[in-house]
Amino acid sequence: MSGHSIRWPDAPRPFGGVGDREVLVLAFSLDQDAPVQAACAGTLSAEERARAESFHFPAGRAHYTIGRGVTRFVLADLLGVLPGELRFAYGPQGKPELAGGADPAGWHFNLSHSAHLALLAVTRLAPVGVDVEQLRPVSDQGAIARRFFSPAEHAALRALPPADQTAGFFNLWTRKEAWLKATGVGITGGLDQVEVSLALAEPARLLRLFGDVAAAQTWTLTALDPAPGFTGALALPVPHATPRCHRWPGL
Repeated sequence: MSGHSIRWPDAPRPFGGVGDREVLVLAFSLDQDAPVQAACAGTLSAEERARAESFHFPAGRAHYTIGRGVTRFVLADLLGVLPGELRFAYGPQGKPELAGGADPAGWHFNLSHSAHLALLAVTRLAPVGVDVEQLRPVSDQGAIARRFFSPAEHAALRALPPADQTAGFFNLWTRKEAWLKATGVGITGGLDQVEVSLALAEPARLLRLFGDVAAAQTWTLTALDPAPGFTGALALPVPHATPRCHRWPGL
């Protein structure tokens, strides 16, 4: 499924649940006014407040606070609890998950951000990964491509017209990163062996997992275009999942 065919209407409140085959994907700005930032800060745990204070620059503190606060508001809405009641545990690579018995329905979520934009994905289907990147020049793009892209991906990227290479690079990167975040493994986990589609006008696809075409077909991989100048991807280890995408008003 191509991200360019997905509508991004404003998010309803409440969110109205998430269907059995759905993934709720919410795009929102991390640049929010003082009342929103204060509301988000009021939901954070002591550990999260300490983490926010560890950021040297005010923008970093604000972005972290908004990201975690919105995540709490959305999950609390879906679970029918207060945002401050949620507790999180962390996987080996730092991926958060709900903890403390607050999650009887088996919710999975993932948050990504780049510059001022964040994407939050929530589902009950399976562990989910989402990634977003601002399109921008990358000085060491060639070295990154050689290290983390398969030979076929690297060749396809180099074959693009120069004007399309930045978008092509970030298409590959976000699709691979979404897979990584869904699996919970680190970036050293054989990323060049996770082969994804590149074509700018075609649906995103996972082509091979460590050489296995059949294994790749058990995944959903979706390209996302949440805002001008950004590209993203959604991945989870079940086929035919349906993203339901929304923008937080004011984005």
